[in-house]
Amino acid sequence: MSEIDSMDMLGFLGVRAWNARKEKKKKEPRRAFIDEVWGNLTPTV
Repeated sequence: MSEIDSMDMLGFLGVRAWNARKEKKKKEPRRAFIDEVWGNLTPTV
């Protein structure tokens, strides 16, 4: 219990906010080549 009492709450919340921003950035749409999006498709001619 003493660990919880001595925890740096603002630092903890700062790390959580940084992590949330990082995860949100990963999910944003980005430009990519068609091979990256549908790499397992084979051309049919």
